[in-house]
Amino acid sequence: MEEMSVDGVGPRSGHPERLLHPVMRASAPGRHFQDGGPLLDALAQPLCLDLAPRRLAPGLAVHPLGLGCRSIGSDMTPHAVPDSEWLDGMRSAVEHGANLFDVADTYGDGRAERLLGQVVGEYGRQGVTLKISSKVGHRGTAPHPYAGPHLRHQLEQSLENLNVEQLDLFALPSHDFGPGDRYLGPAVEVLRAMKDFGTIGAIGLVGPSSDPAATPSAGSHARFDELFALIQPDVVMLPFNALTPLALLPGGGKGDLISRIADSDTGVLLTSPLAGGLLAGVSCRNRLPAPGNETRNVIARVLAPLRERLGGHPAVLGQAALRYCLSRGRSTAVVAGFGRADHVMLNYGCLGLDLSPEDEAAVEAAYATLREELQSTRPEVVRQSTAAG
Repeated sequence: MEEMSVDGVGPRSGHPERLLHPVMRASAPGRHFQDGGPLLDALAQPLCLDLAPRRLAPGLAVHPLGLGCRSIGSDMTPHAVPDSEWLDGMRSAVEHGANLFDVADTYGDGRAERLLGQVVGEYGRQGVTLKISSKVGHRGTAPHPYAGPHLRHQLEQSLENLNVEQLDLFALPSHDFGPGDRYLGPAVEVLRAMKDFGTIGAIGLVGPSSDPAATPSAGSHARFDELFALIQPDVVMLPFNALTPLALLPGGGKGDLISRIADSDTGVLLTSPLAGGLLAGVSCRNRLPAPGNETRNVIARVLAPLRERLGGHPAVLGQAALRYCLSRGRSTAVVAGFGRADHVMLNYGCLGLDLSPEDEAAVEAAYATLREELQSTRPEVVRQSTAAG
């Protein structure tokens, strides 16, 4: 029996055991039919990811899994991380095939961009071209982060920090353009001029976000829909993971948000695929209030059977969560962050985590149950948050 990849790219031959990353390779637990017979090879052929480059925009084709640099210099990490370890993590990502790095001038007050600039220079001298996504961040003394001259100043600073002449993607991370959208028109004009001049390759817009398993409000979707039509971004950076409902855009259109963006010939870059470590069974955000702890408890309880089914390795839940996001479509790529250099190796292990059709169904079912449980407990979470605040 022929078996298709999760992206429908064609038939492949398989092996009844999962093809795990070397750090996870171990004898896979045996599987059997309900009647106790052996699981036939034909039914155990693993589903594999399409690892061909994902086209996000003209001239921006990237490896499906990129690296997010938000944790660099952040106080969310539980311990001080030396620059050497951040650099090792970025180099490890390149060695695993990554060519897209997501950063911003606010990450570590420029520290992340400067460290990434070192890596870009190292590999550039070896003939390896890395793609960089950055965002407008610091307001400084400007009246608004999106004020026209300030946009240009921020771009110039990022280019200097990174030691490059062009950003492949420059994104607007906020939907606030000042009173009456005062800075919206000028910001769009400046971004388009930057693109025409060649200092940025593509314009990005961050999509609507929500708390875990909470459907984004109609207002946030309506605002995004409005800005999407006015700005006409090349790429949408969408906070998304297995806890996120595939909510519809306003207006009763067909398809989920990701599909509708992709259907407009716009690339989709998914961020927060591990929900801050929650879907990997860990979280460096130890200062979460009581509602955050309740969310973590629900996730741990629901996903414990899935971890055992997939072999029990501590990294397998995070890899399954990454794989879930990577399977969203051919015009969709993912950026995953890291807190230590070894996190990068574990994250890229998801590319070799081949799952049987039964495993895929179990993953989808576990995530559906998780979303339902979190939504059902959400009123209690809200009450706890109000009491705590």
